[in-house]
Amino acid sequence: MLAGLMLAALSAPALAQEGMIQMGGTSSTPDFYVIQSGDTLWDISTRFLGDPYQWPQLWSYNEYITNPHWIYPGNRIYFTLGDALTPPSAGVEQVEDVPYQPPAQTVATNDSECGFPPLYDSARDGQKLTAPGVLGTAEDINARGRVIAADAPGHLLGEETYVHLKLDDTEGVECGTVLNLYRKQDGSVKTEAGRRNVYRVVATVRVVQTDDDIATAQIRDSFIEALRGDIVGDHIPVDLTVDVTAPEGDTKAKVIGRLTIEQAMPSVNETVFLDAGTEDGVDVGTALYLVRANDALASWRDRPDKRLPERVTGRVVVVRAEEHTSTAVVVDAGDSFGVGTTVVGTPNLD
Repeated sequence: MLAGLMLAALSAPALAQEGMIQMGGTSSTPDFYVIQSGDTLWDISTRFLGDPYQWPQLWSYNEYITNPHWIYPGNRIYFTLGDALTPPSAGVEQVEDVPYQPPAQTVATNDSECGFPPLYDSARDGQKLTAPGVLGTAEDINARGRVIAADAPGHLLGEETYVHLKLDDTEGVECGTVLNLYRKQDGSVKTEAGRRNVYRVVATVRVVQTDDDIATAQIRDSFIEALRGDIVGDHIPVDLTVDVTAPEGDTKAKVIGRLTIEQAMPSVNETVFLDAGTEDGVDVGTALYLVRANDALASWRDRPDKRLPERVTGRVVVVRAEEHTSTAVVVDAGDSFGVGTTVVGTPNLD
């Protein structure tokens, strides 16, 4: 059997058996070594000379080896390096004739499970997510007024700025009340219950003073810069902590809207909206796979190829759920996707 095929194949050095190594006058270099199956000159040079790149020199000492890529078990390699008075005299001694044996046929094995492998199925406990988007109507956010003025000269208003709110409904608003500032995004989303707007949560504010229908509040947490004219509505939590799990179940839905329309493509941590809710078995904490069923060169906008299986391209986690819609955050994404992309609990369930 051939002991070595390529110098670049860094196989593990053969363990010397008793009688295989004959030590000479030094403690580090033996007189000879008997080649074992799997050895290469690279390995032998590494082990006994301390430098794998010494293999050409070792080869030069052993003129018997006509091709350094082919060495044979049972041959002796000598390590007599010589000095100024005694030239190198190392050589190979044929210990016994070893008949050529062809290499054993390699049989490829695959221990992976059958089926198209799902990705993004690792669990993450207590992951902090931010979902500054709401899908609904003015009534859903209880829109009650607008920002009419601010104690800052610029157009863009940031944290710590005091803003003045003109309220149509002051019920429950007093010093210490926390409200949200919203901005309605362009366009709307078609849902089973009708058209719905996408509202971006701009910031949270804390009321510090009320005077009839005017409330003064301080911006506490900004998600983007606030503007005069932003909508005042009820506080809906934006920063959430959820357990991210592997998706499961027979849920199948679609992405019907997204928050960050300024970006060409959605990405990790973006807020998206789904056409499935509590009546469809989707609730807060539900994890779903983003899937595609077409060639990898195809655009995500292309129609699915029904001949192909669904492949997982990402994962979303639901953070708010209504009856037939839900808000989710993208926690994993390995491919492009957009409005119309399918999300499932279990790929290829059909």
